[in-house]
Amino acid sequence: MNETIIRIQDDGQIVVEENNKGILRVKHIEPYALVQCINSSMLRGKLSSGLLPKNCISFTAHDDGTRDICIVHTDDKADISYHNTMYTDFSLPRLVFGFTIGKEGRVQTCHMGIVADDLMLKPSSPMYIYPFSNVSGFRLCTGNNTMPKCESLHQLSGLPYFILSMPNNNDYFKPQNNKQRLEMRDLLEHLKDKPPAYYYKDILLPMHKTLQDFITI
Repeated sequence: MNETIIRIQDDGQIVVEENNKGILRVKHIEPYALVQCINSSMLRGKLSSGLLPKNCISFTAHDDGTRDICIVHTDDKADISYHNTMYTDFSLPRLVFGFTIGKEGRVQTCHMGIVADDLMLKPSSPMYIYPFSNVSGFRLCTGNNTMPKCESLHQLSGLPYFILSMPNNNDYFKPQNNKQRLEMRDLLEHLKDKPPAYYYKDILLPMHKTLQDFITI
C-alpha cells in the first residue's frame, strides 16, 4: 500500500509521511513548498466569453454553464405601445438590462432598470424606480413573449429593442412609482413630448439601490 500523509503541527511545521509498502519515510517541508505543490496539481482551464454585446458592463460565468450579462442601452428613444396606441420616438431615461443565458443559449431571466444619467457609470451609480409597467423591482415580466435563442452573446445587443417593442399594459404599474402619481395612460401622454432629462427632475423616484446591486442580483 502506498500512502502519503501531510501533518501540520501546532508550531506550524509541516511533516510529510510516505508509506511505500511498509517502508516509512518522514520529512519536513516549508509551507511555501506545500502551496506550490498544491497549486501545480490543480487543473486549470481558460474561459472565453466570445464577442460580448455592445455596451456590456458586466459578464459572469457560472459552473453550470449559465452566464449573466448586463448592458447599458444608450438609445434614448423607442417606439412603444400601450393597448392600441403607438408612441413613436418616445423619450426614455438611461436603461440597463440584465440577462441570464443558459448553457444552450436560451434567455432564462431578464432584468431591467433605470440608472443615473452620469457621464461615467460607477458601481455606486444610483438606480431609480421604473415608472411604467411590466417591471417589478428589477424583474422584467415578458408575458407570453418568447425570448430568442442567442448563438453568440453579441446578439444580446438587439434584445433591448425587442423588449421595448413589446406591448405595455397595467401589469405591475403603480401611480406611486412616479412623482406626479399619474396613471399609466396619463403618464405616457405627459411624457410623449418631454426630453430624457425631464425624467430625472420630475418623474423618477430613487430606488435606494446602486448599479452594483443591479449587476449582482
